Amino acid sequence: MLLFIVLYLVVAVVDQFLVIATVDIRELPLGHYIPMGMVDPNVGVLVLLYRPIMAIPTIAVTIRRLHDGGKSGWWCLLWVLPVPVLGWLYLVPLLCRPSRD
Repeated sequence: MLLFIVLYLVVAVVDQFLVIATVDIRELPLGHYIPMGMVDPNVGVLVLLYRPIMAIPTIAVTIRRLHDGGKSGWWCLLWVLPVPVLGWLYLVPLLCRPSRD
């Protein structure tokens, strides 16, 4: 998670200062349902590309961590379903639990 955050900050800074093009998230298909679109609707192109690219490793690590804790990998759907931010409130403490032996 630390790597994800550090890389995201690097991409965001590069995007902010070096790339002029921005995209309004609310104008994308289903853009009104994207949580970050409610906070900061204008994002740079690099950040917009970074998010789906990093989604695959994030999901893989989440599933592995859930399995280590004795839970099904399907719980990783709480990142996006039913309400993204509310699901995180349950999922993050679940991921912080110690592993089973």
